[in-house]
Formats: sequence, structure tokens, C-alpha cells
Amino acid sequence: MMKIIRHQLWNQRRQNGWIFVELVIVSFFLWTVIDPIYVLTSNLAIAPGYDEERAYALYMDYYDAQHGKYDGTQDSTAIKQENLYRITRLIKNCPEVESFALVSSASFPNCNSWNGGEYFNDTLKVHSQYYQFIQVEGADVFRTYGMRDAKSGEIMSLPEDCAARGGVFVSERMANDLFGTTNAVGKKVRYYDSTYHEVMGVLQDYKHRINEQPGNLLIEVNGKIPSYSWIQWMYMVTFRINPNVDAAAFEKRFKAEVVPQLSIGNFYFTKLGRFTDIRRQYENESGVTNTLRLQYSLAGFALLCVFLGMVGTFWIRCNARRQDIGLMRSMGATQKGICNQFLIEAWLLVTIAFIVSLPLTIHRVYISGFANPTENGNPDYWQNQPYTHFFIVSILTYVILLIIALLGTYAPVTRAAKILPAEALRDE
Repeated sequence: MMKIIRHQLWNQRRQNGWIFVELVIVSFFLWTVIDPIYVLTSNLAIAPGYDEERAYALYMDYYDAQHGKYDGTQDSTAIKQENLYRITRLIKNCPEVESFALVSSASFPNCNSWNGGEYFNDTLKVHSQYYQFIQVEGADVFRTYGMRDAKSGEIMSLPEDCAARGGVFVSERMANDLFGTTNAVGKKVRYYDSTYHEVMGVLQDYKHRINEQPGNLLIEVNGKIPSYSWIQWMYMVTFRINPNVDAAAFEKRFKAEVVPQLSIGNFYFTKLGRFTDIRRQYENESGVTNTLRLQYSLAGFALLCVFLGMVGTFWIRCNARRQDIGLMRSMGATQKGICNQFLIEAWLLVTIAFIVSLPLTIHRVYISGFANPTENGNPDYWQNQPYTHFFIVSILTYVILLIIALLGTYAPVTRAAKILPAEALRDE
């Protein structure tokens, strides 16, 4: 059958030529549409390394000297420290709260801030994001965020003497980049100021931004709030409520009963943010949501245009060969045999056209690169492996084209193969 099909395609090369050119152009165009969707979807599918359900951030602000409610007697560093501790205890004593943490304002997922620095293992240097956690009584940043141990998969445990020992925790990727292994517990990390800290745990890879890939992360555990004059802008409380608590009822009670108590010194409550809402807000404000909507909309429109164009093309192609179908039926060909022949012809056209389009696609990637490239991306992820990335997007493109071509062929050829031979031959 393949020999007959090859002869048939060659004999109708004029008719098939413009279909072939169309398929080459569509293959190249569709590849460039699918590429950014593959990258965005792959990044979003990576586990974030935390659990945002039932987690909250407490936003506080501070009256400055120009405000009418400013109290100068409450503005010393020691008093501001104590007031922050008092606010933390109010959260701790809420019966609905499962765990809490006193952290720097850049130390929770999808927040508006980012802190980082350079860290060393002897002369080896890596750039890492930096979270800071204050180990007050009962606080546990790992239970609050749902961060897990890279080895056991359980919630990371926090040693009671962690702060006293100058302990830090690092993500899997940072451990690999800095020590060449995730078995980094007990090793030393040096800061740029030559201060050494002991690694007390390795966390599963963590994404600070939901649309990004996991990067290096170091969490430093301090025993007390540093004596900075600007600490009122640097620290905040995050917490997680118990699983059996109704979130809406808790928020209503919190605002009615707890919020009035949070006006301590010059501190005052501004809002209570769910981690899920903070993520959505970041996605909207940073353009992530719009980018995803735009890419998916463009892809949907492109696929619709490709589908309609190719279905129409193959429909016309099948109808134009009704007389061929009549001859085949009169010579004893079955409906199934005719349908299979036309489907194989469509498969060959799509396959050859797609292969011809690949050099154009490779040239495009060579000139402009892949969509949404990730700098220093983790090579473990397929979207960061150039050959694997290209292969996956090419396979997706080919499969979509093939499905559209087969659908566009199957319906008209099935309909044409059902008519009587004499009726089909009238079109001769």
C-alpha cells in the first residue's frame, strides 16, 4: 500500500504542493506558539516547596513622627523590639493558630521584596536568596510554611538551640551548588563578612515566586530581633491556622477581637493576607497572570486558525478526489481500506512537511533562543536542557498537527467512501 500511496502523492504533486507549503509554514508557526506555553506551564508545575493553604501574613505599619498618633516615647529600638514581641504573642495565643513565625518582611513566598547575598564554601561562591527567622518561644517557620526536609520529606524540625549555634538551613539546590551534595548537615557556610554558620538542615527546593523555578535559599535563625533603628519596617508575623478551623469565621473573629489589640506603641494593623491571595496579587501586579492569559489566548487562537485552515484544506482535498474513491470502490476497495489510505497520505504529508520545517525552527532558536529563558536554570528540569526542550516542543507540535490533519481527513473521506461507486463516478 505504501508504494501505491507514494505514487499517488507524486502524481498529484501540483495539488499537494500548496498543501505541503502550508504545512511547513504552519509547523514553524505552531512551534513558536507552543514553546512559551511549555516553559510557563512547566515552571508552574514545579512543586513550590511550601504549603500556602491556611497560611497568613500579618501586615503592620508604623506611625512616623509627622503622624498625629505618633508617640515619641515608644520610638526607641528596645521598645520597638518589645512591641514586636507583644504582637507576636497575641498571634501565638489565638486558639485557632497552629504555628507562627516572626520573620523579616522579605521572608515569605510571593512577597514584594527580595533579599539575597553571596555565600562561600572556602573559595566557592554562590548567590542566594536570604530568609531571616527569629526563634522566639514556640515559633516554627517550617511548620508555618510547610517546608520539608529534602531527605525524609517530613516537615523540617527546628532544633531548640539552633539560634544559639548560629544555625542556617539551605535549599537542595544551594547545597548542591555550594557543597556538591545534599548531605550538607554539619558543614559550614561563610558570609561575605567572614562569619561562619553551621548548616542544620537541607530543605526541599523552594520557589519564592510561583512562576519561577526554585533557586538558592538560605534561612538564617536568630535568637532575637537585631537592634536596628528601622526594625519596624523589617519584621512581620506569619502564621498557619489549624486544619479544622473555618477560615472565614476565623478572619471575622480576628478582625473583631484581635485587631484592636494590635495597636501597640506606634505599630498598627493594616491587613491580614492569605498566602493564596498574596500569590494571586503578585501574579496580577507583576504581569504573570496577564502573560499566561495572553500566551494561552494566542495559542488558542492560533490552534483554532490552524485547525480551521487544515480541516478545510484536507476536506477540499478529499472531496476533489471523489471520482478516485468511486474507482477504488468499483474495483473492490472497502470503506476501511480507502479511509486508511487517505489517513496515511495525510500522515506522510504532515510528517515530511514537519521535518522540512525543523531547520527553520533550529535557525530561529539559534538566533533568538527559546522563549522565556531561565538564567542559571537547574539542569535537572527538562525546560532548561536545550536538546530535551527542543525535542519535547517539537513532539508536541507534531502531534497537534497530525491530530488536526487526521481529523480533517477522516470526516470527509469516511463520508465519501460510503457513497455508491456509480454515484461517485458521475463526478468524473
